[in-house]
Amino acid sequence: MRRCLLALAGLVMGLAPASAQQGASWVCSAPNLVRGEYSGGTDAYIHLSGFSRGSRYAVQKQGRTATGVTANGTRFICRQQ
Repeated sequence: MRRCLLALAGLVMGLAPASAQQGASWVCSAPNLVRGEYSGGTDAYIHLSGFSRGSRYAVQKQGRTATGVTANGTRFICRQQ
């Protein structure tokens, strides 16, 4: 039983890096940012303080960085971690 548990633990540890790479997270930043979400696609959700809700805005993606501009001209950047 102990060998089985050790083998299972080794298997799980061996899979962790692949899972982490597939689900790589993105972190967005902007002046007055309340919430930012980006998953690698063509747009990001950006909610700025002073507004009751956020919206989705187009991004220009280059490698591990995506940038965009909100409707009021606020620039934002999302970086892959």
